[in-house]
Parts: sequence; structure tokens; C-alpha cells
Amino acid sequence: MVNRQDHRYQAEPSRISNPPPFVFLLTVLLLGQALGTMATSILPAVAPKVVESYHISSSLIGYQVSLISLAMLVSLVLCGHLSVRWGGCRVGQLGLALCIVGCIAAMLPHQGFMLLSALPMGLGYGLVSPAASQVMMRFTPPERRNLIFSVKQTGVPLGGIAAAGIAPAVAVWVGWQWALAGNAVALALLMICMQRGRAYWDNDRDPQAQWVANPFGGLAMVWRDRALRLLGIAGGAFVIMQLALSTFTVIFFVEEMKLGLVQAGFILMASQVGGVAGRLFWGWVADVLRDCFKALSLLAVVMTVTTVLCLAITPAWPVIASCALFFVLGTTASGWNGAFLAEVARLAPAQSVSAATGGSLFLVNIGKFIGPIVFTFAYHASGSYASAFALMAIPSAAGLVCMLLVGKCKT
Repeated sequence: MVNRQDHRYQAEPSRISNPPPFVFLLTVLLLGQALGTMATSILPAVAPKVVESYHISSSLIGYQVSLISLAMLVSLVLCGHLSVRWGGCRVGQLGLALCIVGCIAAMLPHQGFMLLSALPMGLGYGLVSPAASQVMMRFTPPERRNLIFSVKQTGVPLGGIAAAGIAPAVAVWVGWQWALAGNAVALALLMICMQRGRAYWDNDRDPQAQWVANPFGGLAMVWRDRALRLLGIAGGAFVIMQLALSTFTVIFFVEEMKLGLVQAGFILMASQVGGVAGRLFWGWVADVLRDCFKALSLLAVVMTVTTVLCLAITPAWPVIASCALFFVLGTTASGWNGAFLAEVARLAPAQSVSAATGGSLFLVNIGKFIGPIVFTFAYHASGSYASAFALMAIPSAAGLVCMLLVGKCKT
């Protein structure tokens, strides 16, 4: 196990007489993660309807997801220092505003706008997690850090659940564009709610700090530290399966297993419910074991085995069986993030949590960028979505190797 001196920021006395409680902070950050994720997940959830509108191959939706990840890489490189200047809350609000712009762009009536929407959406979504980590690290008790970070990160699968459960039904009833419109309204309301605690949460901001300070500094910091480097590479491997799950599940079950859009949405929802349960479970396991790397090693074993089992799926499978398998897969493919971010925050220097989080997420987003492309190539090479899902066991196993190697780090 890696031994580092534990740390956390201490919040300075606030100028406001009635600061918001911690539960309010956790709630708005969780909702920000959820609604931001939902913004990036709606198009994959309604891909068959988008295909009908633009007459494109459904597998090409993966390229829009890759563009989101590419824009996130730019955000993580250039904007990691903004939280120091403006504060984590303000930067989080900026991220949500950019997601709103992306939702509006995706609604415009041309497939080119659908692709271009990935840029503001990715830039905004890339700001959300580092900014939230900057704030949460100051106010979260160290002995509950893995669990609390995991609770906040349940916003990712919760956003996926909302996208899977709401967007297909909205697409069938009134059109897929209305799902984006509703998400944009919810994001705007959340931005307003966050303003209540901004003065308290951002009282550590430095208005004199540079806008951009050593844009690759966070990545360099992570790369120099063996434990952080292996952790980041593992996250980049794990996220490939996570993106495959959120991007291609509906397409797989509609086109290959011949289910209806709403039924396929239920299976995607099951995987996202698994993600919520998994983030809480693996965060709890990491706290109980007091070793994040052991917990993530166990997770990687379960992910690899479950991914291979996708080969067994046939059109004769009951929907409930597919839901059960994808629930288990979701607990791992979407369950590693909270413990991952908590460990990055613990290992990072005290004044560089946001930068280290951004550097680690840069490695993760390389996996996000190449993941949908790799999956698309795997599908075209094998001619089967089931086989393409099974091939994602390779990056899952690579993540396991990283976790085993990091156990040898001694500091």
C-alpha cells in the first residue's frame, strides 16, 4: 500500500454568517456531476432516433463522444488553474454553463451542429470534477473521504440513469431534442442554486493568480509520481469499458438483439443503477481495506470476467437477464471513479489537488477519446457488438496490471 502523509485544506473563516451545511455542498456537486453527465449521455441514449433524423450510421455516435473527450482534454490542460483564481464553485458554474451551450447546439437542425456541440459540452464537463475536488477536499473528513467522494461521483451513473430512463421516452413521444432542452433548463437552475454557497466555498480563491499556469503542470506532476501515474493509466483503461457501456448499449440491443428503444433504455438504466451501487460499494471497500489499490484490483477482476460474459448474450435472452448482467458490469465499469478521485486527492500535494485531479483525468480522457473509436473498429472487425464488448476485457485487464504494479510502490 502507498503510504503518504494525509492532508486536507482547512476552510478559512467565512464572511457570511450562515454558511450552507455540508450536505448542501455534497448535493449540488452531485447534481452538477449528474446533469453534466446527462448532457453528454442523451445522444447515445437516443442514437436510433438521431440516426432516423440524420440518416447516419449509428456506430458514428461514438465519434461525437470522442470529440467530447477531446474537448475535455483541452479543458483539463488549460483550465486546471482557474479554480485557484476564481474558486471551485465558480469554475463549476462555468462548466455547467458550457454544457448548456452544448445542449442548445445539439438541438439545432443539422448533423454538423450535433458534432460541434461536443466542443462546449466537453470543455464544460472537463471543468466539473477538478473544481468539485478542489472544494470537497477542503470540507470532507479524511476518514470518510473515499466514501464521500464516491457518493459525489454517483452523479455520473445517476446522470446516465436519467438519460437512459427519460431521453428514450421523450424521444418517442415528442422528439429527442426536447430531452436536451429539459437538461439545459435543469443545469441553469442548478447554477443559480450554487450561488448560495459560493462566497463560503470559494473563500480560498486568489484573484491575483494567473489564468493559466504551466498548462501541463498537473500532468507532469502525475507522471513524475509512480503511484499517480499508474493510477491515471489504470483509469484510462477502465474508462474504455465505461464509455463502451454508456455509448453502445442501446445500439447493441436495438440493432443486434432486436429490442425496442425503451426496452434497450431499461438495460442501459440497469447498468447505470449498477454504477451508483458500485461507486458506493467500492468506495466503502476502499475505506474498509484502507487500500484503494486493493479495492480497484478486485474491481478490475470482476470487470474483466463480466465483460467476457457479453459473448453469451443472444436475442433469446430475457430482458431481465440482460439487465442483471449489465447491472453487474455497471458496478465495475462505472464504479471505480469515486475511489480513484479520492486517492488522487490524497496523494496530491496539499495546494495542488485540482491540478493533480486534472492531470489524472487527462490520462483518463485519453481513454475516453480512443475508447469509442477502438470499440467502433472492434465492431467493424468482428461484425458483432457482443464480440466488441467482450474485447473490452483487454483494457480492463490492463488496468488490473497497473493496480498490481502500484502495490509495489513504497514511499
